[in-house]
Amino acid sequence: MTEAASTSRLGTNELAGSLTAAGYVVLGSILCWSRFAGLNRSYSSDELMTVRGYVRVGPHEILVGHYIPNNHELFSLLGWATSSIFGESETALRLWSAVPFVAGVILVTAWLHIRLGPLSGLLFLFFATASPLLLDITRQARGYGLAFLAMSVLTIAALEAGRSPRMWTTVAFCSAGLVGTLTLPHFGIAFAATGSVLLLNRELRRRTAIGLTVSFLAVMAWYAPHLDDLLTSSQQEYGVRIDTRWIITAPIDQTLIPALTWIDETLMEPDFGSLAIVAVLGLLMGSSPLLRSRHSRLVLSAGVVATVVVLWLIGTHVAPRFFSYLLVPLMLLLATGIAAILTRFAATHRPVLRTLLAVTTVGLVGLIAAPHMARITRLPREATETAAATIRALAPPSTHVFAYVPYPGDLEFYLGRPVERPRTPDHVRRVCNASGEAVLVTQPWLLPPVTIRCTARTGARHFRFRQYARGGAIDVWLIPPNR
Repeated sequence: MTEAASTSRLGTNELAGSLTAAGYVVLGSILCWSRFAGLNRSYSSDELMTVRGYVRVGPHEILVGHYIPNNHELFSLLGWATSSIFGESETALRLWSAVPFVAGVILVTAWLHIRLGPLSGLLFLFFATASPLLLDITRQARGYGLAFLAMSVLTIAALEAGRSPRMWTTVAFCSAGLVGTLTLPHFGIAFAATGSVLLLNRELRRRTAIGLTVSFLAVMAWYAPHLDDLLTSSQQEYGVRIDTRWIITAPIDQTLIPALTWIDETLMEPDFGSLAIVAVLGLLMGSSPLLRSRHSRLVLSAGVVATVVVLWLIGTHVAPRFFSYLLVPLMLLLATGIAAILTRFAATHRPVLRTLLAVTTVGLVGLIAAPHMARITRLPREATETAAATIRALAPPSTHVFAYVPYPGDLEFYLGRPVERPRTPDHVRRVCNASGEAVLVTQPWLLPPVTIRCTARTGARHFRFRQYARGGAIDVWLIPPNR
């Protein structure tokens, strides 16, 4: 190689390195900003169920009391411990989700950078940062961030075990599986399925068998007081069941597609249009070099497939966020698959072109994600606290407050006093007959819309508080007495 060619190659590599570093800085900054900005805004309904029912009550209720799926037990314990020491605040509790999530993303990104190159790391960092579903749930005071970190550690430890079956990989794998399962019970399906892959390796078999046995004995002891409630809650009807006709595509269209599009409270309805998207994503993921190895192929697919199949078999109703931790192996495959295609497309000795192609891809998809990111960081998920503060400021404590909302207890939490709870449009119309001034709070979500004449009275005042979920706003009407 001539000196000029060598100098040109060196300059190209330096430019590629600079672009890679800039990409990490930009995406890393967006990741941190999007997870930590505005964490002090009011709790949403699901968060309040956790805070009221478990975090404020303490360990006995968390571990022994009545169980509902909102009780992500390990998260609830950590939240209780934090609030006991430092006092309760929305920010403090939500950090138990946001910080683990960011840590999980950094771990997988760093592993990809080292093992498969910076392009794979950048793409994974981008998908994890830009996913509207992950952006929504990992900022909440719930256990989804902990589960994401647990799946990140579990996946990387399992992959590393195939490369070098050292003790630390088994310890990390089982510890992560235990943390994830103590947070979300169904995490144990992916834990057991991935563990079965490690059992196929003769060098890992003994240590893995011991680790899995100890871990699942601990899980059984942890959830023993809630066994009946767990069996009952598995039949809860929130969300939808996985359609038998589309069971083969479910690992992608019920997990990855909702995470890359927009927040959805239920699974998407599969059709032939979604089948085309599944095919494209499948081709991209199928290009991943990680699928060339039998061990890594099984590690990255066993947990996803087993979870979908088990929940389908028992007929559990599920929503996309229930699967959110499975996005670790899926996004890992997607990132490495796209990186492999870009690498083949560009000439081997043109790292700048590969990096520019990645930046272009990220930029185009980022244009789609940016509006969602702006809304989520700028608005509360539910504006209950702001509505309650307005009522306290403008209406005396003697004023009747009517809450025509799905969860009136949320308003009571921030208002600090009971509210009346009309449940039908006819009941709401009785607000006009209230003696003295009245307040009507409406949230156009799950309840049939209603219009009442007294909101047009002279002197009536209307306030709308924007939120990014569940109808997009909370309306507060201050209604003067009928004269």
